[in-house]
Amino acid sequence: MMKNKTLKQKAFDLWRKAGLPDFFNRKGPKKTPAWLVYAWHLEYTNHAPAWRRASKFMLDYHDVKRHWTAWQKALAKWPAWVWDALRVASVGEEPCEIAAIDGTTMARSNPSQHYLHRIDHDGKVSRPVQEVVLVDVFRRKFLSWRVRARPRGEKCDVPYLIESSPVLPDGVLMDKGFDSKPLHNYLRDQGIWSVTPTRKGCRRGRYRKQLRDCFDYCLY
Repeated sequence: MMKNKTLKQKAFDLWRKAGLPDFFNRKGPKKTPAWLVYAWHLEYTNHAPAWRRASKFMLDYHDVKRHWTAWQKALAKWPAWVWDALRVASVGEEPCEIAAIDGTTMARSNPSQHYLHRIDHDGKVSRPVQEVVLVDVFRRKFLSWRVRARPRGEKCDVPYLIESSPVLPDGVLMDKGFDSKPLHNYLRDQGIWSVTPTRKGCRRGRYRKQLRDCFDYCLY
């Protein structure tokens, strides 16, 4: 019976598959390889959703002693192309049958309710960070994403998500906010069928009329 790989071994294999270097700094001491920092990040997201507990986990199970701020600062210095390389390596070359596109917003900070009460603040964030993602439905893998500091319409990011994806999905599921005639035409030109609920009073667009009259509720 084949033994399952540990999270540390998975991080090492994915790092090698992405072709990333062991160290990003040219000068200074080279003690902790970058793939081990990525393993700490995986431990944080999977087992110990707290920075201090993740650092203690690395010390107890992997015998690597670093302060939690050292792990966090090392991770924050990574450029965007590192995460893109890991994303491409994680997705691989397997075909994607159905993908989903959706957007959400994230607060720039997460203050405690006690702090908000002390400063007499209502807790609302005037300008959150917007994120639109393309996810493989069956494999539960992120194919591509786009993060904006200034929120705007989500439909304009769909071409970028499709072009940045390592594999082209056969179909895309989207909510009613993505119902747009130019967007449906763009996806069909790429050989991708789309399933999106149409807005009320839909009268224009060939593909929109098809979705209006023959909508697949089970698949959606």
